[in-house]
Amino acid sequence: MQRKGRGRLRLKRIVLPGEKIGVIEEFLLGEGTYEEEGVIRSQVLGEARLDLERKLAVVRPRTRTPIFPREGSKVVGEVGEVKRQTASVDIFKVDNRLITTPFTGIIHISSVSRGYTRYMSQVVRSGDIVRARVINTKNRIIQLSIMEPEYGVVYAFCSKCGALLELKRTRLSCPNCGRVERRKVSRLYGTEVLE
Repeated sequence: MQRKGRGRLRLKRIVLPGEKIGVIEEFLLGEGTYEEEGVIRSQVLGEARLDLERKLAVVRPRTRTPIFPREGSKVVGEVGEVKRQTASVDIFKVDNRLITTPFTGIIHISSVSRGYTRYMSQVVRSGDIVRARVINTKNRIIQLSIMEPEYGVVYAFCSKCGALLELKRTRLSCPNCGRVERRKVSRLYGTEVLE
């Protein structure tokens, strides 16, 4: 397909990774391309654009690169089931980017604080929004830690009436019913952007 854009003649077509786009005698290598024995090939599935005026070959990706939690990634998620020594977290944000396919992570009680914690329910509750760091991804199990000050609960809800809890000094209190609850609170409580 030929298109004239901003006074330039361009050729466009969909290409697969490794597909020939042109030769280095005719075009310069642009984004999404590589050269192999004088042949310009596509690095990704996408739309090849040959700018005939600038003599430039470019491939714009047609698919998004999936985001996976890796060791060291900062994640945000909603606490699901809370057991005596573990809590599951439905991760919806990885390294400040919303993800379309959620992952489930696990917080073990040993990754909560340096001191002794008897029950996981003293730290997080179902429905809480937590910020955590990925510490291990072996065997496809995403293990999380909330030990550092920036990690922990960033939004919590009253277990009696469901209202958003407010942080007052070191305790979380409900503005509706006055209930006071304990959690392992992040120093970023109430500031995490969820969108």
